Amino acid sequence: NYSDAGAAWVAANHTSTPNPTKPSGSGPVLYADDYGFHLGNILWRGRFNGKATAVQLSVQGGTASGWDYKVQKLILEGRSFPGDPVSVRGNLTLSFSNATVLDGENVLLVLQDHSGHDQRADALLPRGILSASLVGASNSFTSWRVAGNAGGQKNIDPVRGPIAEGGLHAERVGWHLPGFDDSKWAAGSPSDGVQGAGVAFYRTQVDLSKVIDKRGYDVALEFIIDAPQGTNVRAQLYVNGYQYGKFVKQVGNQIAFPVPPGILNIRGKNTIGLSVWSQSAQGAKVSIEWNVLGVYDSGFNADIDAAYLQPGWTTERLAYA
Repeated sequence: NYSDAGAAWVAANHTSTPNPTKPSGSGPVLYADDYGFHLGNILWRGRFNGKATAVQLSVQGGTASGWDYKVQKLILEGRSFPGDPVSVRGNLTLSFSNATVLDGENVLLVLQDHSGHDQRADALLPRGILSASLVGASNSFTSWRVAGNAGGQKNIDPVRGPIAEGGLHAERVGWHLPGFDDSKWAAGSPSDGVQGAGVAFYRTQVDLSKVIDKRGYDVALEFIIDAPQGTNVRAQLYVNGYQYGKFVKQVGNQIAFPVPPGILNIRGKNTIGLSVWSQSAQGAKVSIEWNVLGVYDSGFNADIDAAYLQPGWTTERLAYA
């Protein structure tokens, strides 16, 4: 019953593209940049009628990117493209055998990661769905819609800029921002994990003034994010509304994410968010810890009033649900 008619979603109906790489097949252009979304997680919703038996997808997000999909409300376990250190796209034929495909309208959701654009001659390589075709009684989609960062190119957060966010529901509606009311949320921890495949968002408040010496020392801090070996997971760290870390267990061993004063309030309150995207039926448990890199007595004044760099949540975010 979810409606994609709101401000978050754009009709993906272009029949041509200025990109020199043209899509294959007869459907619309499904390149995120053509619809004003240039970074972060991208979501695609395709509608089709009839009982198709499978879908063939080629999704390109750049080196180390990955993607998942589901039909109706059912995530088809074990058939995602988790990504690896070298692949720029994932090509899969995905069976609907364990999904409820209706005689009437069906909805296919594709969630893709976006690892940025390439350099030099490859800068124009598209990000999005290169091809999508159905197998079975229905061989074409009737429509597509796409969602990315809230507002797309409108830059609704001019202080942080659009690069801090992607298209996850949590990002669009501002769960990562200071001032969002999470008082009705259930208690939970990323160390307890996401059950099965899917995305969860965790958030907490940390007042460092209660734990860091007030005598003016410069304290260098970082976050350590990790997961058990064999976990297919993508996690994003948010500090006072800024995305300041991206962890992909199956791709590399980048687990340490330093955060400087101004983004982190060394002697004040901080809003910490973590999105956890499990890409397998086994689920994903993620650990997140503080690490002190050093404590320094210097002329640097770490008591920065960074409130102007950290604008809070506003109700306009609700339009992007």
